[in-house]
Amino acid sequence: MRAVSAILVLIIFSGSISGCLSNSEKESTIEDEDLTPLRINHIQMKGTHNSYHLAPIGPTIRAYDYSHDPLDVQAEEQGVRQFEIDVWWDARGQLYVYHNQYDVRSNCITLEECLETLLNWSNQNQEHVPLMIWIEPKEWIEQSTDNTVVIDLQNMLDKIENEIIQYWPRNKTIVPDDVRNGEDTLSDAILKNGWPLLDESRGKAIFILLSSGDLRENYHGKFPGLNGSRMFTMSEPGSSEAAIFSDTNPIGNGDEIEALVRDGFIVRSRADNAEDGEADNNDTSRLEAAISVGAHSISTDYPEKVEGIDYWVEIPNGNPVACNPISAPIDCTSERIESL
Repeated sequence: MRAVSAILVLIIFSGSISGCLSNSEKESTIEDEDLTPLRINHIQMKGTHNSYHLAPIGPTIRAYDYSHDPLDVQAEEQGVRQFEIDVWWDARGQLYVYHNQYDVRSNCITLEECLETLLNWSNQNQEHVPLMIWIEPKEWIEQSTDNTVVIDLQNMLDKIENEIIQYWPRNKTIVPDDVRNGEDTLSDAILKNGWPLLDESRGKAIFILLSSGDLRENYHGKFPGLNGSRMFTMSEPGSSEAAIFSDTNPIGNGDEIEALVRDGFIVRSRADNAEDGEADNNDTSRLEAAISVGAHSISTDYPEKVEGIDYWVEIPNGNPVACNPISAPIDCTSERIESL
């Protein structure tokens, strides 16, 4: 009898709660259940080129004459969700972050510091869409009278992989194994099943090796099919590891980019380059092309307005991240994508 009475009380209590819900709340619940689930590739976001970069002190060439705020400021105040970090081997045992020997100023000195800055921001903003962090290994070539010494790049790859493991938690990382999810290859997984759901991916980061040729092949050699790797690699069409592409020419290669986006792959592109004149001429044609063909992240040297230059990048309808104009479902809204 006690069990029956408890059930009757529960039914009555549940009914009273239901009766307290307004019609709009009921409709909202029903509508939410009917919405198309959003995935990682349904977004479009702003990124920065050489995200660590500070302009040299004193006279410099145009290509180096721009500065970025600290990475967490970019994320918090400018809506940046894609970052690019150049790393250099150093005899002191750390991976240092700067552009080249003529352009060395950085808002985070080491890869460790860059990752810790972003991780602290991420931990304070757990609902953000996945950050895309492109890491580009650089190499020193030192000339002497009789020989040329080149860094062993395979050791550098090990160092990068180990620092990601050490300074970015696995449970906040989306790795190739998470996307493959039992399929034979990454490419097959994306074409058959798509990317992970956005709501299951919030507060995480995706790391991508920004390199091609021998260095990328060395990484594939360490992690065949990217099984067990922490990083994705910059993809080539038709490869079994194809997942994330980089194409910085959205005007000339717009059709190719859009085709990749429609197939479910992720594409990074560029809106400008300091030395190419877009900012100086307030030329938005490259930006508009990247937006229209559905590039998922659009990288810029100007994520906010700076004195003396009218040009800067915002993602249309972004909050700060927007629905991808090519891949997102029709019921996508920027508020569903991100609203921290």
